[in-house]
Parts: sequence; structure tokens; C-alpha cells
Amino acid sequence: MGLLRELFVAAVMELTGGEYSLEQRRAWVSSAADKVEFCARMEARQPFVAILQERIAGYADLQPDGLIDHFYVAPWAKGQRVASGMLQHIEELAQSKEMTTIHSFVSLTAEPFFLQKKFVVVEQRIATRAGVTLPHALLQKVLTLKSTRESLPR
Repeated sequence: MGLLRELFVAAVMELTGGEYSLEQRRAWVSSAADKVEFCARMEARQPFVAILQERIAGYADLQPDGLIDHFYVAPWAKGQRVASGMLQHIEELAQSKEMTTIHSFVSLTAEPFFLQKKFVVVEQRIATRAGVTLPHALLQKVLTLKSTRESLPR
């Protein structure tokens, strides 16, 4: 889980600078300051990892209520379709569990990606971390359940 912590910090610090100040990014990653606590949170969330070039290129999770709590791509893997692959996996997993919607609290940086993938903005929000405000949005996607009926013989 330590590698996921490193990926989380790198992703926030290196990929979100266009939308968030250094102060905001530091506040955001402060949630990973306690290594033991971060690893315990990840253990509870049961994330999966995306592997590219024999390295962890990203990680994400899907909670029982349809929440995508963590969804991060390593800076070195940006632009290599890692996020698309992870989201496809999440959607397939959600459909296998017969979920009708999935949702996530999405950063300003990630919002265009999720909107392109047919999520819609439910609500603009402000989180506070270490006394610093972080604008983000709650996004949701309605899933179409795939039919599991087998074809009947003719």
C-alpha cells in the first residue's frame, strides 16, 4: 500500500497544478501524511491497480454504494489510456453487481475526463483539508445494465 501512497502524492502534486495552488495540493496530500492510516484506508477500500510497463500506473476502487473513492494515475503514465482502462473496469464491475449508477467526488483536473466519459455534474462542492478549501464536483453516471439472458434456441 506504500506504493499507492507514493502514487497518490505524485499524482496530486504533479498533475493538478493547473487547477490547484501549491497550498491546495499540499493540503490535499496531507491526508496521506500518516502512512499507517493511509494504508489502513486503502486496505478498507480494496483498490485495484493498473499495471503498465511492469509498474503501477494507476489505482482506483469501487465501493458497494457505487462511489469511486480513489482514482489516480501515475504522472509518468498520463496520456497512456490508463484512466480509460480503469474506468472501463469499474463500469464492468458495477454492471456485474447490477449497480444502476456510479459516482465520484472529482477534482477540477479530472472533471473533463469524467465528463467525456458521460458523467454529469450533480453538484459543485468545496472540501476543506488542513484549513484550505478545495473546489471539486460530485459527478454521476447512469449505467445501462447489459442483458444477461442467453439466446434461446430457434
